[in-house]
Amino acid sequence: MRTLVTTLGLAYPLLVYAGLVFVGPRAVVVATGVIVALHLAAGRRRWGGADVRRALVPVVLVGGVFVAAAVVNDGRVFLFVPALVNFAMLVGFARTLYRGPSMIETFARLQRPELPASRGPYLRAVTSVWCAFFAANILVSVALACRGTLAAWTLYNGLLAYVLVGVLLAAERVYRAWHFRGDRTHSGERLDRIVRRVFPARPAGESR
Repeated sequence: MRTLVTTLGLAYPLLVYAGLVFVGPRAVVVATGVIVALHLAAGRRRWGGADVRRALVPVVLVGGVFVAAAVVNDGRVFLFVPALVNFAMLVGFARTLYRGPSMIETFARLQRPELPASRGPYLRAVTSVWCAFFAANILVSVALACRGTLAAWTLYNGLLAYVLVGVLLAAERVYRAWHFRGDRTHSGERLDRIVRRVFPARPAGESR
């Protein structure tokens, strides 16, 4: 189920574009329902409880939109799904800023359980950046769904949004290597070594 949800999520804008151009809203709902039903029937024995719980929220959100689109037979309803998904991500990340630990810290500790507590403020700031990104994504996606063309909506949500995610991930990784270049407990990956050579850490006590 996890693979199905991920695949449909990534390909959703392209599937919607093709469906609305060639067959219409209700046909998209029927075709998607058949695909999902066949997949569920074929893989029901492989699911775990965690898989079902993880997929429940996005499936319910998308399912509600699909039902609404089928009822009103208006393909524009499909265009609000990316905004709903980003809203769910925004809520999920933002709530960890109040409850702690931050979402990015949780992810980081899955890879490096020994991560020092001093990294908490930085990881909290990165989580805030992602919250801002999700909020901006919501605004752009809703604006395109309401006022933009189907082609523009598909281009942004099917390509540009993923490019922006990649740029943000890469920029954070480079900044992290620079920011912690004087910390020898930081990972010794190639990027970290390169950054330390180009931007050597200042000696202790030297003014910045």
